[in-house]
Amino acid sequence: MTGRLNIHRRAVLLFAYCFLAGWVLTGSEKAWPSPMAEIPAGEFTIGEAVSENSLEKRTVNLEAFFMDTHEVTNAEFSGQFPQHTFYPGAEPHPVSLVTWDEARQYCALLGKRLPSEAEWEKSARGPEGRIYPWGNKAPRKKPHPYYSGLIKRRVGLNRNDISYYGLNDMAGSVWEWTGEQVDGKIVVRGGLWNLHLDYEYSKTFERNLLDPDRRFPFLGFRCARSK
Repeated sequence: MTGRLNIHRRAVLLFAYCFLAGWVLTGSEKAWPSPMAEIPAGEFTIGEAVSENSLEKRTVNLEAFFMDTHEVTNAEFSGQFPQHTFYPGAEPHPVSLVTWDEARQYCALLGKRLPSEAEWEKSARGPEGRIYPWGNKAPRKKPHPYYSGLIKRRVGLNRNDISYYGLNDMAGSVWEWTGEQVDGKIVVRGGLWNLHLDYEYSKTFERNLLDPDRRFPFLGFRCARSK
């Protein structure tokens, strides 16, 4: 009987160890690193000269790489940086208020990196050079403020905001840090929308330049990895 109890205790301890080793918990949300999609090698169209920050339209050839299918969440980020705080229930929301260095450190801890500007745009735009991740037309329905980046929801909740390669939230949700620098500023990609912005800032070629130490409630990130 004692032998059986000892075996039972060892089994429970082994289960607990495997559970804790494989899962990072913050509140009620499991914080596995984001799944990744493979983006194949090849040419694609980058840029669209629509504003002073825009890139000139041209053809770029990239090697194959992997990209997170969704933005890093509060739960995932706090699994690596326990000092990160957020409101209860916001575990599955995209992490925000993080600097460029913090985003880079998170990716590095997982053996990843921030994507280049070209990698980000190819992941959003696809081989067809789409204006929006889902196609070339803005939806008729007005954008819901829940996907605006200021009022956040669970990553991947907007089933209409999915790119050619199956990546979520590349038009709405939050803007995203990239690994690209221009004159000491960092290129951010993505977009956000709400009832007064419409879909104007949701195009695949939209870009902005920000100081690397800035923190914004509408700015997060996702990671990439070379193949």
